[in-house]
Amino acid sequence: MANIEEKYQALLKDLQELAVYLHGRGDKTLALSQQFSANAQKDPGNRDFDLNQSRMLDYQHHIWHEIGNKVDQLLKLYERQ
Repeated sequence: MANIEEKYQALLKDLQELAVYLHGRGDKTLALSQQFSANAQKDPGNRDFDLNQSRMLDYQHHIWHEIGNKVDQLLKLYERQ
């Protein structure tokens, strides 16, 4: 059975992996946002839809990174202890 220190280290490792995942999702969402934005310039027939998708995905991009940054802050706080 794992002791407290082993559990604590495992939790920190999981938080690090979560932060990487969240930032990765943010980056992927930004790439999709940029694709919709570029498509809006190419296809005027779907311009409104593409621009709305781009705005929504850009918002999500910021949210993913904001959550990831919060996890990073927690990691820094608890790694110092």
